[in-house]
Amino acid sequence: MRLSTTLAFIAVLAGALLAAIYWPGLHSGFFFDDLPNIVDNNAVHLKTLNLASLHASIGGPTAGPLGRPVSVLSFALTHYFFGLNPIAFKAVNLVLHAINGVLVAWFAMLLLARLRGTQIIDTANVWLAVWVAAIWLVHPINTTPVLLSVQRMTLLSAMFMLLALIGHLKATVPEQNTRWSLLGTSWLIFWPLAVLSKESGLLFPLFVLTISLFVPRRSVSGSRTNSRMALAAGLLMLATGLAMWSRLGWNWLDSAYAMRSFSLTERLMTEARVLWFYVAQIITPDFTAFGVYLDDFSVSTGLTKPMTTLFAIIGWVIVIAAVVMYRRRQPVLCFGAAWFLVGHSLESTFLPLELVHEYRNYLPSIGLIIGAGYLGSILLARARLDYRIPTICAAAATPVLIVALFTAMRSDQLGDPVRGSQIDAMHHPLSARTNYYAAVLLIQAGYGDKGDPIGAQTIRFHLQQAVKVNPSLKDGYLALIVWACASERPVEKIWIDELANRLEHTPFSPSDLPFPDHLFKQLIAAPTCLSHDDAIRLFAAGAGNSRLPRSMRANFLEMASDYELVVSTNPASAKALLAKATALVPEDVALGRKFKSYSQIK
Repeated sequence: MRLSTTLAFIAVLAGALLAAIYWPGLHSGFFFDDLPNIVDNNAVHLKTLNLASLHASIGGPTAGPLGRPVSVLSFALTHYFFGLNPIAFKAVNLVLHAINGVLVAWFAMLLLARLRGTQIIDTANVWLAVWVAAIWLVHPINTTPVLLSVQRMTLLSAMFMLLALIGHLKATVPEQNTRWSLLGTSWLIFWPLAVLSKESGLLFPLFVLTISLFVPRRSVSGSRTNSRMALAAGLLMLATGLAMWSRLGWNWLDSAYAMRSFSLTERLMTEARVLWFYVAQIITPDFTAFGVYLDDFSVSTGLTKPMTTLFAIIGWVIVIAAVVMYRRRQPVLCFGAAWFLVGHSLESTFLPLELVHEYRNYLPSIGLIIGAGYLGSILLARARLDYRIPTICAAAATPVLIVALFTAMRSDQLGDPVRGSQIDAMHHPLSARTNYYAAVLLIQAGYGDKGDPIGAQTIRFHLQQAVKVNPSLKDGYLALIVWACASERPVEKIWIDELANRLEHTPFSPSDLPFPDHLFKQLIAAPTCLSHDDAIRLFAAGAGNSRLPRSMRANFLEMASDYELVVSTNPASAKALLAKATALVPEDVALGRKFKSYSQIK
């Protein structure tokens, strides 16, 4: 059978396997960041298809400093053709993932030839590249990028990044007649599209520079020119980053870390451990360690707190030293480690993001998989199994089937949100968000009502566990209050007291920013749930939190004013509260207009 025919057969087989694995997960519904970016983002709920509506779709809540317009437009178009159908959103993600799998194989073929000092893509390179793509396609570390609809941002950015890298690699072939057109397409079209899909696309010049450092000089046409181009682009990337920082404000980093429960130093120390966790999950995946919410990963508060922090940092120093020392003798293995670290140089370093997320490994994992595959091929060669084709096929297929089984299990788990959330809570008992959503999904499914004591006990356990493990969590106590009211159970005073205390004295994470509006909606949905004094006390507690920006404190007062007007029908109190909100942010024009309209109420 010809090689091309064999590869076509494998591609069809891989596509069928991918569809079978992910079919249960396509029914998982919207969750996590899907809600603010897609479900609650009316801007992407496209009803008419024209330039004006497409332009308006990118005017909603921004997901990043650049707004990620390419990804947002894809959400809007998906909504236009399929409505707010989670299966459609995830199916599009799966198609993009399959396309990326083909690009990974193509990229790996070109890359392996360059790293070995040749432009000839031999049969060994082809099969290793196909194995790398197969493992990557069905690896459980990539489950959330596919099934979390909003992570189309990651998929699109990776797709354009891979296209740019393939174009750049092809442009380095000696006597390439279309060299400059390939470079122009890669650097001027695909790179910007990657950046405008997600800011991690900024790493493209660093990836190119990494490749140039490991490719033997004799094998690349114009290697010095390409290195200089990568260096110049890196400076451009740095300039872009500084411009974004200036736009956000020079004190943006301090302000952002004020909303986190860890400092910059603590994050950097913790990420050393997180990266080793990622390595373990990619090379030897542990099914119980996967999860949508990995907020149970402990923060490193010092080099020896925990002691693994110091070991992790020393480990990375050794890895980096080994990469520098052996990059010429073992370019493929060293490249794999370097690629992984470069891929995490943005999201796993100084940025005040959440500590751990699996989807950050979508591109970085390629390097480790290439390294593992290359090492496996060396071991097979040393075992002199070249002539034993069935043995080699079995050795190559076994890890693919193992990781595919894990992904199928994860897909099935996510496909049943209630059951899946209970499994996640069992695997991650110290995750506040996992416990919180396990309880919320039970409530939404109808469990825990007045005639369901077992369901009620489970819901109460998860919510109390959530507020126990995270001393800053506010949603847990609000959920307890709202659930107790809905199920005709008594609201415990300690829940109200503790929620008020956390609103006034604990930091607010980015996920807490909509809390004033969320609190208002919950209270007006059940106006008899809390007494007037308790409701106003909660709003006042948030408004009195000195850690919050003035705009958010004003938002608490504004919502309290609306509560007084809608529930208490007390216009005088509503005006007084809105006057305090206006005094906090006199520059807020919309709030000023609202105060004037309230002033006319008698």
